[in-house]
Amino acid sequence: MTELETMQRAKTYIDKLANGIDPLTDEAIRDDSVINNVRISRCLFYVSGVLEKAIANGGEFGKKYILAQLPFTIAEYQLEKIHISEEPVGISVFVKRIADVLEENVKNIPATHITSWLCQNGYLAEETVNNKKRKIATAKGEAIGIITIDGANQSGLPYKKNVYTANAQRFIVSNLVKIAEETV
Repeated sequence: MTELETMQRAKTYIDKLANGIDPLTDEAIRDDSVINNVRISRCLFYVSGVLEKAIANGGEFGKKYILAQLPFTIAEYQLEKIHISEEPVGISVFVKRIADVLEENVKNIPATHITSWLCQNGYLAEETVNNKKRKIATAKGEAIGIITIDGANQSGLPYKKNVYTANAQRFIVSNLVKIAEETV
């Protein structure tokens, strides 16, 4: 029996007791029993309400507290767990994969930190087209597996997008600690 099922059963028993019914036999409890005292009955109804809230909250008591977010840090064993796909992916997909291996209360590294570091180190270059800045792969970036492709948004407007091959994904993982240190 799960914890939640145990709570549900306890609530059923407490409800019956609060209403003057023996939960094991379903018979009425004698009027002179301590269970039929008004103060005891009210306490049982109160506990039943608390259990009802806990059951509705998935078995948790009280409010769930969110842990304070710690700055981005990643351990070696976590780096090894980051999913590298043979299919080239965009930076947002890859950043999500990084987040998947982090502890629950650790902030993820923003995609902009990774792309800024790639620009600073000559793997991406920033260009302005129609007053909009975009980053495209340089020859150095292409050599590690960054590919700039043409795409179109939902409105059909063209844009350039960088995708990262398995080799580029591995390159980012191997430099992730350095990226985090240099972009903070």
